[in-house]
Amino acid sequence: MKTTDIRIAGLGTYIPEIVDARKAVALGLYDADDYEFYGWTGAAVADDMPAPDMAIAAARQAMERSALHPHDIDFHIHACGHEQGPEGWSPQHYILRHLTDRDVPSFRVWQACSGLIGSLELAACYLKAVPERTAALLTGADNVGTPSFNRWAFGIQNGVLGDGGSAILLSKSEGFASLLSINTGSTAEVEEQYRGTEPLFPPSLTVGRGMDFKERLAAAGGLEETVAEVVRRQGELRTEIALRTLAEAGLEPGDVTRVCHVFTGQESYLKVILDPMGLSPEQGLLDFGRNLGHMTVNDQIVGLTHLVETGQVGPGDHVLIVAHGGGVSITCAVVRIDQRPDWATG
Repeated sequence: MKTTDIRIAGLGTYIPEIVDARKAVALGLYDADDYEFYGWTGAAVADDMPAPDMAIAAARQAMERSALHPHDIDFHIHACGHEQGPEGWSPQHYILRHLTDRDVPSFRVWQACSGLIGSLELAACYLKAVPERTAALLTGADNVGTPSFNRWAFGIQNGVLGDGGSAILLSKSEGFASLLSINTGSTAEVEEQYRGTEPLFPPSLTVGRGMDFKERLAAAGGLEETVAEVVRRQGELRTEIALRTLAEAGLEPGDVTRVCHVFTGQESYLKVILDPMGLSPEQGLLDFGRNLGHMTVNDQIVGLTHLVETGQVGPGDHVLIVAHGGGVSITCAVVRIDQRPDWATG
């Protein structure tokens, strides 16, 4: 989808304290062989800070960095990958309540780790549908440090998870950057591999069953074989969507300055994503992200904020955003930096 007159008015992040991966190894939380193989150097750990509060902190920063007022918000989406609080509770409205007193729609989106970037497409459509709508706030946050979950032993591919929050403010009138195009797709058949042999009812959380993706993937026909098939299928669609999104923006891979992607500790993992697109790991955020852990829905906005803050992108530069989640959902977007915001310090 080619987008017109959708601008980025503000970006915000909340990144908690970084725990060194070597400390996690010493504490017996992180396997020493995995530490050597996967390349992670740390993870952001929020301790007992609730995920919605991290989203609020990030959103306040995004608002402060923009020319907009909280009363300008017409729409809010909150994306997450993990539980946010009491069962049956509405974290998105808790977040909205702390940001504005307007009675605007607020939705929670679950698309695994692509939820926040996928929400950009929903928000852009919402704003364009009615001329009077002017701004949309999107937030994302997760704290994976629950008693039954070890962030250092996630079990598949990307290994280590980090906590944090991020926010992006879209506007039809104000902004330092433009959303040029965005597209989303699904590899729905892959849900079977991520489901494994677990029953659909009762839900696992209600009976105290932990989340073990390695076990589920192995149940689908062998761990290595299943992961390879998921990577192949997801990679095909991701590349097609990325190239189509670039074309809709009137660009080719050679026009891309930087890429915001899922964080990883391995250059080889990043090459699997970028090589088929005609892009290189040097255009990504390998060294920055490997110290934070995979921050679920937040990687791409945290990465984009970092690039803008540090001056690694400036007016005229194009950033490709690539997000995939749960093996089944993929969103790619193209952003053009139009001007250097006042809060960029690099």
